Amino acid sequence: MNGPALLPERDTHAIPSLRQNRLIADSRGLGWTDLYLSLTAEQPWSAELQSRPHDCLVYCLNGQALVERRIDGVAEAERALLKPRMFSLIPGDHRSTWSIGGRPDIVLLYLHRRLKDEIAAEWGEAVELLPRLAQFDPLLEQLCVALLAALRERSRFGGAYADQLARTAMFHLAAHHAAASGPPREAALRRTTNTPAAGVRRAIGYLQTCLAEPLAVEALAEVAGSSVPVFVRAFKAHTGLTPYQYLLRERIARAKELLVATRRPVSEIALDTGFATPSHFAAAFQRRVGVTPTAYRADR
Repeated sequence: MNGPALLPERDTHAIPSLRQNRLIADSRGLGWTDLYLSLTAEQPWSAELQSRPHDCLVYCLNGQALVERRIDGVAEAERALLKPRMFSLIPGDHRSTWSIGGRPDIVLLYLHRRLKDEIAAEWGEAVELLPRLAQFDPLLEQLCVALLAALRERSRFGGAYADQLARTAMFHLAAHHAAASGPPREAALRRTTNTPAAGVRRAIGYLQTCLAEPLAVEALAEVAGSSVPVFVRAFKAHTGLTPYQYLLRERIARAKELLVATRRPVSEIALDTGFATPSHFAAAFQRRVGVTPTAYRADR
């Protein structure tokens, strides 16, 4: 049986291929089905972008740029300064005109249309993303950073990891960066985001894919679709642990797997499982397991 179709580069705006720009890396050949990701060192450019079926999240990694844009039928001409950690959106199915003045490093994340269609089917109405320009969003930032790490570690991350992050990104965009169309959508949003058990399951799924990333409880609460106090109570009722205790348990469990299954240095495993320093990892590991990481590996 064939799996879902990939999102091909030809269905993007080919911004990295503009003469001025330089492609640093992209997700071709990785088997990611729900997204296409690229990292590009951009130079000043201007172009009219034709409509594409997939929405594009633009994330500024380094540098800054003065952005002028107009989206046909959606937004009048706008101008903003795009700084590091800010994001913008290129909505699918709309032609747009862009002028970029600056030399930023830009992550372009194209999310497959079927992700939005699945949410629309669940909610019972179309989802239309808003044309955001030069805004901050902590969760979208974490998702982009995690996908960029997966892109750089090409041989170590499977497609399921990236696809899960893409689904989380689209759900967050639909919930927080889309045009509301009245009570039906509000009711659907309550059903899909504010059910405590469902929200905790989503947060756990997101947490499992981001063990190596710095995670804030506010970001997990956003994934769950609830306030921080409600989320923390629901999480502890569901798991018996606080979010931090659960995260630490899962990081230690992942570290144990890597210590046994690989010969990678302990210092590298520490960083790859989300610990700030090898000494922090060693202390946390010994408190929970009773031996140091090195002793644990030697006994297996």
